[in-house]
Amino acid sequence: MSELRPFALLRDGDQWLRCSFDQVFLDRDAGVVELAWATATADSGGAAPALGAGLAFDNECRLYHSDPAAGRVERLHWAAQDPLLPRDQQPQPQDFLRAEPSDAVGDFVCAPTILSLAAPRGLAVDVNDRVFVAESGADRILVYDLWSERLVRRVVLPGAQPVDLAAQGVTVYAVLAAIGQVVKLTAQADPTPCELPVGCTAPSRIAASPGGTVAILEKAGMPNAHIWFLGAERGGDDFQEPLATDLEWESDEVLVVARQPGADFLRYEVGPHRRSELRPLRARGYDGLGIVAMPEAPASTGDPTRGPGLPIRRIGYWTAAGFFGAVLARLAYERVGRVTTFRLDSGQFQTVWGRFFLDACIPEGAEVRVHFIALDETEDEDLLIRVPPPNVLEATVIRPDLSPPMPPKALVPGLEDVVQPLHRRESGRELPWSQPPADDPFETYEAPIDAAAGRYLWVTLELRGNTRLTPKIKCVRAEHPSHDYLRRLPRTFSRVERVAAFLRRYLAMFEGFLGETEARAVDREALLNPRGAPDEVLPWLASFVGLVLDERWARAPRPGRRVEDARRALIEQAAWLFRFRGTVPGLKRFLDIYTGVDVVLIEHFRLRGLGSAMVGAGGAAFSNSVLGAGFRVGGAVGEPGEGPLEGSVADAFRTHAHRFTVIIPAALDSEQVDVVRHILDVHRPAHTIVDMCTVGAGMRVGLGLHAAISSVIGPTGGFATVQLDRSVLGRGTIVGRPENGTVSQASRFADGSEVA
Repeated sequence: MSELRPFALLRDGDQWLRCSFDQVFLDRDAGVVELAWATATADSGGAAPALGAGLAFDNECRLYHSDPAAGRVERLHWAAQDPLLPRDQQPQPQDFLRAEPSDAVGDFVCAPTILSLAAPRGLAVDVNDRVFVAESGADRILVYDLWSERLVRRVVLPGAQPVDLAAQGVTVYAVLAAIGQVVKLTAQADPTPCELPVGCTAPSRIAASPGGTVAILEKAGMPNAHIWFLGAERGGDDFQEPLATDLEWESDEVLVVARQPGADFLRYEVGPHRRSELRPLRARGYDGLGIVAMPEAPASTGDPTRGPGLPIRRIGYWTAAGFFGAVLARLAYERVGRVTTFRLDSGQFQTVWGRFFLDACIPEGAEVRVHFIALDETEDEDLLIRVPPPNVLEATVIRPDLSPPMPPKALVPGLEDVVQPLHRRESGRELPWSQPPADDPFETYEAPIDAAAGRYLWVTLELRGNTRLTPKIKCVRAEHPSHDYLRRLPRTFSRVERVAAFLRRYLAMFEGFLGETEARAVDREALLNPRGAPDEVLPWLASFVGLVLDERWARAPRPGRRVEDARRALIEQAAWLFRFRGTVPGLKRFLDIYTGVDVVLIEHFRLRGLGSAMVGAGGAAFSNSVLGAGFRVGGAVGEPGEGPLEGSVADAFRTHAHRFTVIIPAALDSEQVDVVRHILDVHRPAHTIVDMCTVGAGMRVGLGLHAAISSVIGPTGGFATVQLDRSVLGRGTIVGRPENGTVSQASRFADGSEVA
């Protein structure tokens, strides 16, 4: 049994919510507490407009901006902007409905069916690159197809006054301000009304999250502006946001609310029965007419706004100088804040508590101090009132009646009473074989629990900063009981309580080191578990089964997959892989572990060896499959009625026997391809010949193209349209666009369909 002693634990957001906070904020999802913050210029004295303008991006990163006063919609090639060039050399907005062409890259001429608009406001672009324009002055919604470059539909809504639009897939939501209604429509389907939440009578703006949650802003620009959600079980409870002018989803959980011109954008993490305030966004020069979620930047761009708890999609807005992206506001932290835990229970009266451990990120210039209270009984005491964190505006605590009580008010430390510092452990966590990832900013700090004996323990954590920095705390552990080294010493060393307390704390350092070393020895079987062993011992563990880990596995093909997970799976299944080495299941499983995708392995003789239906000439020696007449795939070797197309039966075996193809449905770079080839060379039978095909190899008609194996027939969203000077033909792009007609899996031959 391990020598690690029991400990009381406080770590997740639900537990932290049961504590009492003073000038301290809580990130409930991450279970992290930090000093409370505020922004230097969060508000603005400008008036908030009641009606706004539209902003939207299409799939080619072109920005559309409506100008209601001028009666036009502008189009800006945002992706072609170069931040290093002067502003007068940047692409300039062009009239979307202009009659004259432009030489700008990717631009086109829209059919001049309508050359001027009556107060265009809301804009939206669906997944099929159809631009929806809410023409408020004419009570209609116009639908433009960017592929055919023409107006394809007018949706007339007499007396409805559409003012805002939001797209989610092919569905577009429209706010009809004059009748207080929200409808949804598509490029082909007519509008159908949505059931609004009870109390929402004057919708003004609307936003749809990537996952389909719809948020509605009521009475935009007014002091009683209110935010509602279609389907409260997904978006959360409604709340009031004075002077809000627009809203947009940063992610499926984070909602950004814009206010009056020049004011910071507020960010809320919303969900069923919970809402927390996040770090706001600075929007200098915001015109107050609307915001938009910008296209997601690739991970390789090094976007400084990416990271844990930071924006996933940047928020853009319009100014007098053009389009800008909002940035995280500079925060001013409180200098001192406190969080007092609920009662921690050791289960035994007169417990002498041992060491205290804290997982925290404490930058230089910040500090965390602790204070302890230990008692056996608290029934008749006046207890400290539980104060929730100020940034958690709405929260549901699971079974609040089960929350342990707070400490007595009389024992709560004063302003100058929290003085005990913490020591950063050079050896990491005290838990045996439990080490944080190398890039984890949280480190483990330790302190002896300086308190009288008692069953119950309360901890007061005092966070100190300098307004620019704040410590962050994630996990608290209180060890019990303390060591028994004093009992092993002569009584003369512990006769005086003050001396005994000092000696107990002093010896705790040595006992802790010896106890943790013994705990690691007792729990050393964890090193033999591939799923639980530390990352650094994986090469040593692999040597037990004769494996030498390939250093090129440092980059796993599937994004977001840790290479250590693949190595652990390889070590865990090494015995099975050696048992089935050289077989189809063994080779396929080995490649599945490395690539992280379902690899397809085709043995050529399983294609009947004598050929299969194909488009093109050459390749198969025999065939009894004819496209369009008596179609069948393959046939048994030597079946009566077969006739050679070319060569002989011996040629068929020579070209198909002992050959196989590996199809990897993933895009691999040159190094990853080398790793796959090395696996194939080492673990395949020596007399076989292998061919490898990846996504980058493309579809080869007439050469190894098999339906549902190496290709899939049907619609796909995996390709983008080609952009000159930005794409490579044949690599992830298509030229042109398929028109409506026969769709695979949706039509039947000889039943209302024609193939031209």
